[in-house]
Amino acid sequence: MKKVRLGIVGCGSMSRYHGRVYTTQVPDAEIVALCDPLKDNLNRYQREIFDPIKKKPPTYADYKVMLAKVELDAVLIVTPHNQHFEQVSASLDAGCHVLVEKPMVVKVEHARKLIKHASKAKRILSVAFPGTFSPEFQYIHDLLKSGALGDVIAADAFVAQAWKKGTKGTWRQEPEAAGGGHAYDSGAHAFNAILYLTDVRPREVFAWTNNRGAPVDITCSASIRYENGALGTVLINGESVVGWDEGVRISTTRGEFQTGIHGGRLQQWGADGKLLRYPVVPAVPTLQQWFIDCVLGKAEDPAPAIWGLRQALLMEALYESARTGRPAKVEAE
Repeated sequence: MKKVRLGIVGCGSMSRYHGRVYTTQVPDAEIVALCDPLKDNLNRYQREIFDPIKKKPPTYADYKVMLAKVELDAVLIVTPHNQHFEQVSASLDAGCHVLVEKPMVVKVEHARKLIKHASKAKRILSVAFPGTFSPEFQYIHDLLKSGALGDVIAADAFVAQAWKKGTKGTWRQEPEAAGGGHAYDSGAHAFNAILYLTDVRPREVFAWTNNRGAPVDITCSASIRYENGALGTVLINGESVVGWDEGVRISTTRGEFQTGIHGGRLQQWGADGKLLRYPVVPAVPTLQQWFIDCVLGKAEDPAPAIWGLRQALLMEALYESARTGRPAKVEAE
């Protein structure tokens, strides 16, 4: 194929970010259809993304109609969390590769079904975690996987954000639509970071959540025990008064790292405790370009659906622990 024909399901603010990247930085892709049940979202998408390039793809209120009427190679899904399963399933049935925003699903059973579905359809199903597609995550992940840094000892992450105020009145604070609260939304990046960077499976979690008067969890504290004996914590604060702050720290027997939950920065210490001033971090494509390269057979997907399952397993155990007040086992894959 000359260009990957891309359809977009969900045209809110995050989707418009993807659209700007695809139309200005990814020459191998062409957005050929937009879908959103809200006409205002579609109009704003056309105005902000396509008016500057004097092009307007057709729009649809129903993604099933879009899949039936438009020839597509791939679909980007940027919708409320509980809609992902059915939309991904339908897109795979239509023969499309899929890039889905995090979290992939809100139920473990749905994650397992999608993995089997994508495998049977021989299509890519990739989870759009920006951290996973970052050069910093790739650098740390590859070093740890090679064994050059020994064993993981501890993995910690945190997110502080005025999330409660910023999402009030939106679907993100509707338990059914979101699947959870701040821990499932911005917190998903922190949990993905420790899962991906360590590449060690969690075995048990002890968690507390507090809704802070909201319909969903606003704060969350989780202690995690991993299969190799490593320990870690994740703190999610959705009522911060200072705005956005976040970070990840990975400690191993031969070094230590600090980065962001989306990548974007890096500090590395060697086994001697000395800061490595200029670690060589290979450049990687943008998330959007990388997905298109995967569709074209030019690259391997760093964020396949197995990572969506791993996060779903951890989150299921986390919410069970918060509900029961006891540690919960993380189910095996």
